[in-house]
Amino acid sequence: MTTLARTEDRLAQLGQVGGLGKGERIYSVRFIDDVGYVVTFRQVDPLYTVDLSAPADPKLRGELKIRGYSAYLHPVGRDLLLGVGQDATEQGQRLGTQLSLFDVSDVAQPRRLHQRTVAPGASSDVEYDHHAFLWWAPTNLAVMPVQFASDQDYFSGALGFGVERASGIGEVGGASHKAGEYIAPIQRSFVARGRLFTLSDLGLEENRLADLSEKAWLELPAVAP
Repeated sequence: MTTLARTEDRLAQLGQVGGLGKGERIYSVRFIDDVGYVVTFRQVDPLYTVDLSAPADPKLRGELKIRGYSAYLHPVGRDLLLGVGQDATEQGQRLGTQLSLFDVSDVAQPRRLHQRTVAPGASSDVEYDHHAFLWWAPTNLAVMPVQFASDQDYFSGALGFGVERASGIGEVGGASHKAGEYIAPIQRSFVARGRLFTLSDLGLEENRLADLSEKAWLELPAVAP
């Protein structure tokens, strides 16, 4: 990780921390106040904490190694981070979308408080598009698009999860947009005037915040080829 300073018309290196996840790929970075959080992955998921309070002399403060990785990190309360990514075997084989709740109150010793795997083989757009993620702080609700298939089931839509430090990560419900046999991937979710909405190519749906069940539906006009 390199810190930069602007000097006239260019950026010059100010400080640097090396040795983060040698031979691994950086999957997510989040800056909160004067701390940087970095996730790398190859076989296990190191979550690094970097002290940036002295930009010219950044320091590695902590490291947590767990299976899988978080491709997106979101602050969900005081000293808490919610990670969205993939569970994985010890050998690095991806198993499906997972959510992880991290306690970062002690920068030198980050901890994972809770973990939830959504479904075997599941994936989520949040892993590469942070705009697909919704955090509604008044009810500690996380909403994100998810897709998965099994011999018994296929799901493409949005799932809601309640996130609490004490009780963990629990699924509260789901929403899907269908027209006949076609199921449209949900691309965005948002809250307006205390109401939850989910959006896909098919239309806009109003959903209950408590369980994501449908309240109202507006079909969007088809786009001519």
